[in-house]
Amino acid sequence: MADRKFTAMTLVGTLTWLGLKLLVVPLALPLSLLVMLLGFIPNLGPILAALPAVLIALSVRPMLALYVVMLYTVVQMLEGYVTTPMIQQRSIQMPPALLITAIVAAGLLSGFLGILLATPMTAVLLVFVQRFYFEDVLGDEPESRESRKE
Repeated sequence: MADRKFTAMTLVGTLTWLGLKLLVVPLALPLSLLVMLLGFIPNLGPILAALPAVLIALSVRPMLALYVVMLYTVVQMLEGYVTTPMIQQRSIQMPPALLITAIVAAGLLSGFLGILLATPMTAVLLVFVQRFYFEDVLGDEPESRESRKE
């Protein structure tokens, strides 16, 4: 799973670098590397990565800062809605309703930290239930994606 995230973050870093180069933002390479590294932190990482780029662009000219914000937004939307789902389609299958419920519940119980940790904790719990309940208790293999297609 880490290699899939690394692939997605490499793509995000590359797209960010290309966009920053096209916009002629100084320090495009270090800023895109920062996007790659901070992209591993869910929700907060992309925001922290965008701040230095926006401040640098603001020092060049204010309109450039707006373009940088738009670039980062588009790249993050592409990552969230296109590349990551495509890359992770063979990983754990989590129903969206379960994930949304987990994020809301964790947010109510633990605040912002709960929101940050809800997705990984839900994934671990789901794998735990699949492995120990379905396989050990029921002696059943959970339904795979391939068997559902047939």
